[in-house]
Amino acid sequence: MKKFKYSALVLIFFLLSFYLYENYIYYKIPYNPLVEFSTVPIGCKFDINSSKDTVSSKINHNLDDNALVFEYFRNLKLIPLKEKKHKDEIYNHEIDIYYSYVFEFGPPNHYFLIINEIWLDNLTILYISSKKPGFRRGYYKIIDSKFNYKYVNNLIDKSINKSYK
Repeated sequence: MKKFKYSALVLIFFLLSFYLYENYIYYKIPYNPLVEFSTVPIGCKFDINSSKDTVSSKINHNLDDNALVFEYFRNLKLIPLKEKKHKDEIYNHEIDIYYSYVFEFGPPNHYFLIINEIWLDNLTILYISSKKPGFRRGYYKIIDSKFNYKYVNNLIDKSINKSYK
């Protein structure tokens, strides 16, 4: 009977610890999910969108510039956001324009990484998702600065202009 009692207590403690981690502790620890991607993207698609439709779209296949753009995103200090708790910050926007980036990763595994919903009126929140197994998608907040969209867009523009020359 004592073994059953202690086993039940250990199980309850484990479940409680797991619940606390998943719902509270996870959202306090800075974590950038892009560090899981170790390869250089073979493609980068950049879109300027409004809630109605895509305003502008650019595609870049220059590996060096894609590596720089991806490295910028990878070096951001991010913290996961709990969607229910930060609804106003995530969904209410004064400016109806947002950026999205799609990175394509190639052989041996082919998958896409999508960084979306970087709204012009709130450059600290972004949505990151991927079909890569085990990837934890969701909203993330930049904790040490704001997203420097001018720097990233300049890299993409320069790369596209180089390829047309």
